[in-house]
Amino acid sequence: MANDTTKSFFHWLDVIKAIAGDRSLPATDIAKLLGTSTRNAYYVLKALDEYGFVVNRDHGWYNLDVESPFFQNIREQVNFNVDQVNYLYRLLLRENTESPMVGGVLSKFQHYFHTYLGPVDEKSFEPYKNYRLLKKAIKQHKCVILHKYASSNSLTVKDRCVEPFMFLGDETDVRAYEPSSDMNKTYKISRIGTVEVLDQSWMYADEHKYAFTDMFLYSGEVRHRVRLRFDVSAYNFMQEEYPHARKCLTKGDDDTHWLFETDIANYEGIGRFVLGLYEHIEVIEDDGLKAYLKEKIRRMRT
Repeated sequence: MANDTTKSFFHWLDVIKAIAGDRSLPATDIAKLLGTSTRNAYYVLKALDEYGFVVNRDHGWYNLDVESPFFQNIREQVNFNVDQVNYLYRLLLRENTESPMVGGVLSKFQHYFHTYLGPVDEKSFEPYKNYRLLKKAIKQHKCVILHKYASSNSLTVKDRCVEPFMFLGDETDVRAYEPSSDMNKTYKISRIGTVEVLDQSWMYADEHKYAFTDMFLYSGEVRHRVRLRFDVSAYNFMQEEYPHARKCLTKGDDDTHWLFETDIANYEGIGRFVLGLYEHIEVIEDDGLKAYLKEKIRRMRT
């Protein structure tokens, strides 16, 4: 149970929230928030003014100026300063602009911080625009046309009518069912020309097969559980190249070995890592990974 002092503190916070910025209240309403008399409300307003708030009064209505020293101090503590904003903006411009998130963050930087460091390639925002349209279609269970989708598998650039139902990876890919091929496929948002959301609703929801993205950014419907034994070198490389892999690593039977365990969707990502450090890694599980590595080694020898 909160004591009287705590209750009073919360009431003061309620007042600050109620009259900050564009919001204003008369003293009688402020007194109601405080649970006290109007006279005491005046005392609170005076105390706020002394503490660092600029209290504005307009025809009996009271308001706390957003430029009050108290608010400015909080902004300096929690917000980015100009130099920090410009630094992050430059980093984003150098980032892989195929990611929908990059375009979205750039847009917010320009809008909220009025950042402008020269012209930005409009292509930086196209994946983000397509991402937003796909997100809308998924929420409304609508079909879409992926105009001029460039496929690395079929080596074609053509329109595809699909039912999108989930994002994968860092929301750089979209999972969708393609009625014409009767298949669930993963499409890279960066390879889509434009997205057209149709009025047509999903017709094949029962055919949607959800997938997951592994730590190597490969997606699939089937999970393969792998267990590897790392020495110091493999352990260091894994952490440096894949920082998010730390949760998959546990201490081994001595101070120089670690166990790595995770689910993967495709052997190619983990296979490249193992083959690059084959002298430092022991494959404990699974049989599919062992067979994949053996076949890769056989092909390299021929």
